Amino acid sequence: MVKQSVESGFNSKVIFTPLGKYCLSKGSDGLKAVIMAGGKGTRLRPICDLMPKPMTELLGKPLLEHLTQLLKINGFTDLCVTLGHKPECITSYFGDGSRFGVSMQYRIEDQPLGTAGGVRACMEFIGGEDFLVISGDAACDFDLAYLASEPKRHGAAITMALFPHSEPLPYGTVLTDRNGKVISFIEKPSWERVVTDLVNTGIYIISPEVMELVPENTPFDFACDLFPAMSKKGYDIVGIPMQGYWCDVGNSKSYLRCCLDALDGKLKVTPNQKNLLSSGIYAPSGLPDSVRLIPPCVICDGAVIEPGAVIGRSAIHSSSRIGAYSRVINSVVDGGNIGEACIINGTVVCRNSVLYPDTVTSFGDVISQSGSASPSQTESKPPVRRRAVGLCREISCENRAKLMRELSVALWEAGADFSDGITLSDGDCMVRISPLPEESSISIEAIGGREKERLQMCKKYSELAEKFGGKTII
Repeated sequence: MVKQSVESGFNSKVIFTPLGKYCLSKGSDGLKAVIMAGGKGTRLRPICDLMPKPMTELLGKPLLEHLTQLLKINGFTDLCVTLGHKPECITSYFGDGSRFGVSMQYRIEDQPLGTAGGVRACMEFIGGEDFLVISGDAACDFDLAYLASEPKRHGAAITMALFPHSEPLPYGTVLTDRNGKVISFIEKPSWERVVTDLVNTGIYIISPEVMELVPENTPFDFACDLFPAMSKKGYDIVGIPMQGYWCDVGNSKSYLRCCLDALDGKLKVTPNQKNLLSSGIYAPSGLPDSVRLIPPCVICDGAVIEPGAVIGRSAIHSSSRIGAYSRVINSVVDGGNIGEACIINGTVVCRNSVLYPDTVTSFGDVISQSGSASPSQTESKPPVRRRAVGLCREISCENRAKLMRELSVALWEAGADFSDGITLSDGDCMVRISPLPEESSISIEAIGGREKERLQMCKKYSELAEKFGGKTII
């Protein structure tokens, strides 16, 4: 029996269990799913240089395999995958799907058709029943069977899975009324235009009749093209806030965060490992006695860990090598070769990359095949606060996007406009409510009318914000 030194240097530890434990409802009989997996993943380079984005590994298995398991346990076993970039990587790995307990078909796009256009090309597979659409490059553990049951209750043509995100700027945000009907879309807003924390995950239950609005063999997107067309035709879209975990693995920063979240148990996955220790460590047998493992961590079969190495809160994928006395913390080593006595912290080490002995990395580095370290994301310009023209109050809060959502729902029936924060007329004043870009606060501004009226409006809407957890500080 191999002895390993296990330290509890982190507050959390990972316990992996079958995903089915977390599903709240039974599988959906007869529903089919279309998986969109044709993107190149240019923003995720160099992590996915050698493969399509859905084949990027998460704790030893491709993202698409985790997704296939999620669909299976929710009753979706008849799958069609839309492909574009390097399709053979996916078809050769999954085949007909029988090895994973599902049936898989493929549609390869000769030219990009967009999200809705790619799904339109699958109509022969879909048939005449409601079906699910999901992106193949996102990580989630939603109860998809529950989502599939919602159209029967709402009668919507499209039922959209929404996710509350405290930092919604990179996503399409979705505002709904009290009954869940979608009333507004704002794509990738700046902070001052944020009116909700609910983002579009790209997971839909769709009635096939609305796909007739999508032209054949023509680039067509859900958000930009189909949803406006549905609005003109009077079709309803319902948004359902989902419980659980969702992450768009769009760049190296989100990839590292997703892997660490899976290690911490925030994302429920089941790695393809045989040895589970109650301490929160997956590791093959045969590691040197002097290797120190700090939970949570996953070491895949085929990884080489040399004596004296220390690994904590990290995923070491197959074909990786960790040199003697190196320390790997808060990182993902995806087939890279790390030399002796290196210190790797908060870093993604890509396949076939080489780190020479005594290398030290910084949090956020991505090590490519060339061996160079590059920041995971370029620094953005600091936000500029809009100049106020009226009387203002500032409200602090823990989650400004969530507070804006609650205010939006409360003020929708009062005729508020949501195109630039929340704006509405009240008496002789125009009131504008918007998040502040540089801190977790919102601003309430009253314009027009007399000073007394502006003071009343600021007081009125400050009190409303305080009902939802805000705190007036100015």
